[in-house]
Amino acid sequence: MSEPRSLEEVKIDIRSRVGHRAPFLHADKTEAEEALAHMPTLEGETWAAAWNELGARWEAKANAAEKAGNAAQAKEAFLKSYGYYGIARHPFPSTPGKNHGYRKTREMFLAAAKYFDIPVERVSIPFQGKAIVGHLRFPKELPAPMIMHWGGIDNWKEERHSFGESFVKEGWGCFIMDSPGTGECPMLAGPDAHAVHFAALDYLLKRPEVDSNKIAVVGASFGGHWSTKLAHAAPAKLRAAVNWGGGIHYFFQPEWQARSRHADSYLFDLIEARANLFGKKTFDELCAVMPALSLLDQGWLAKPCAPMLIVNGKEDKQVPLEDFYLLLEHGNPKTIRLFPGGHMGSIPNIFKTVITWLHEKLDDSL
Repeated sequence: MSEPRSLEEVKIDIRSRVGHRAPFLHADKTEAEEALAHMPTLEGETWAAAWNELGARWEAKANAAEKAGNAAQAKEAFLKSYGYYGIARHPFPSTPGKNHGYRKTREMFLAAAKYFDIPVERVSIPFQGKAIVGHLRFPKELPAPMIMHWGGIDNWKEERHSFGESFVKEGWGCFIMDSPGTGECPMLAGPDAHAVHFAALDYLLKRPEVDSNKIAVVGASFGGHWSTKLAHAAPAKLRAAVNWGGGIHYFFQPEWQARSRHADSYLFDLIEARANLFGKKTFDELCAVMPALSLLDQGWLAKPCAPMLIVNGKEDKQVPLEDFYLLLEHGNPKTIRLFPGGHMGSIPNIFKTVITWLHEKLDDSL
């Protein structure tokens, strides 16, 4: 699209996502309509206020259930609250109301996590005077293979928890962290930002619960860029790497940014959310810093890499498919599967493919 979508077009998209697509997985249709009715514009504070109100409502219900000793109700209500607060900060905390939503997202997630069958350990890894914060989970049988996982520009570690839970149910540990420029990550995006992944990897290699010979990385959306870079930067330490829709070279060029800036598969503020990764605000500022992330220009693609799976939707308007073919034309042979749909494709089918492929790389019998 050449122009931003109208308010009504965005509202139609929201209605189609409620209950089954991010960031509305925990939303209720009736409550979503209530929020939309109080949304005359998409201005940040207006957006945040509508969803924060629902988050606060469910937070009160969660606290009441917890006080009454009803763990199941408390868990579900905390998850509802976390979901609504997460929508409030979408796509990134650009206003006071969105910042409030983000703080509450973290708080409500950890409140719900107390009741999870699979415990969540909040890990803080010292890094250049700051800290890398992540969520660590393990299966019962240890030591276990480890999946390092992260999302993209707007789907942060709290929102990736269901994927982490799925990994653990497969018998693997999972460490979920925020990508550079998002959430609690201590670095903005840039050519050297994979340093945070190196630090997290080194930390996990020292954990006795981790089978250090079976570590894989799975990056979703923009996060696929970082998993691809780590696969080339640390191939000897990784058993497998998955790029689930992340840019490589063409994505980072100004021409593609102009072409994709109003992609109708994204709710709103796509360019602003991308720019925020770098601490920037405008389209021109984004175009000035994006090209430096090209893995082709950095010289990584010709180098050895860990076994890699590339998955995505074949009608993607946010990331060019040419980037995935570029990966096939350089370095070690790789596995690729494209699915129907736009950015990241049909998630249930793609995720099944990711799980199956990871088993092929991590299981002892294969």
